[in-house]
Amino acid sequence: MLAGEARNGRYALFTDFIYLGLEADGTSPGPLAALSAEAKMNMVLWTFGGSYRVVDNGTATLDVLAGGRLWYLDTDLTVTGPLATREASGSKTWVDPLIGVAGNVALGNGFGLHGEADVGGFGVGADIDWQVLGTLQYRYSDSVTLEAGYRYLAVDYDNDGFVFDVAMQGPIIGAKFRF
Repeated sequence: MLAGEARNGRYALFTDFIYLGLEADGTSPGPLAALSAEAKMNMVLWTFGGSYRVVDNGTATLDVLAGGRLWYLDTDLTVTGPLATREASGSKTWVDPLIGVAGNVALGNGFGLHGEADVGGFGVGADIDWQVLGTLQYRYSDSVTLEAGYRYLAVDYDNDGFVFDVAMQGPIIGAKFRF
């Protein structure tokens, strides 16, 4: 995951890039011979957009945002049996519009909280696409902030027989650099 933001006053442009590569294989003994399978999936998520800061009171900020999230999936499946090998592959790309909010609250002594939530899809690409993210931040210096938290991202996409109904979640750690 790689994220970035360019800010000028109340306006900002943001981006977030995720790459995920998964592989699995296995063998199952059969009555006459073994059957083996191998599956590979690559996924790219690219979130992009702009935001406007509606609150900035020195202790807390709140931004409203709008943009899009591009989804790219590429899957390969190979099944090998005693008589033949069968292969199937496919890929799918779509873009979901999204809206959301992001905010920060200073806690003192360099600590703060950051949160984000967005929702998208609206039937344009996916039926729904949404995420929530929360982190505890520590401002190490004027140019470096360290953070740790949790992210939940889900999508429900169904188009022409292709169904992708997935939720991804887990801890995140990161560093922000200001220049």
